[in-house]
Amino acid sequence: MTAARITLALIVLALAAACTNDGLVLSYQHSVQVGLYSKNTHNDTTLMLVRIQGVGVDSILVNEDITGDFFLNLDLNSNTTDFVMHTQTLQDDLHFRYTMKLEAAAGGGGIVPRITLDSIGHTQTFIDSVAIVNREIVYNENLENVQIFVY
Repeated sequence: MTAARITLALIVLALAAACTNDGLVLSYQHSVQVGLYSKNTHNDTTLMLVRIQGVGVDSILVNEDITGDFFLNLDLNSNTTDFVMHTQTLQDDLHFRYTMKLEAAAGGGGIVPRITLDSIGHTQTFIDSVAIVNREIVYNENLENVQIFVY
């Protein structure tokens, strides 16, 4: 991590601690919203036994018996985040590249990150393709950002 990123992170934490409202909330309100779609029909679809883990992260981010959409938290200390996505006995990797700017939160409640998705790479075991439909991940916004098309 560069000195500039460390300084930026410390400033964000200090401003969030000083905020009287919710401060810097890093929850699903800052996550990539992902929907699953059929490669053949382009209609929304579901997968069974889905488990997603961030590379280098011990905890499982998604663990669902059946799902058609989910949230992925990006590493705000980097401009890339890698995930391993499992469904039943299959596995694919996802590689997110993005940029981040800090902005004042509405109502003077501190600082929030504004993330822009640049690209997403992936392996092709069960994932056919990935489309970025909304590049901007904005605090408290409820829009699907990424569509994953599966075989």
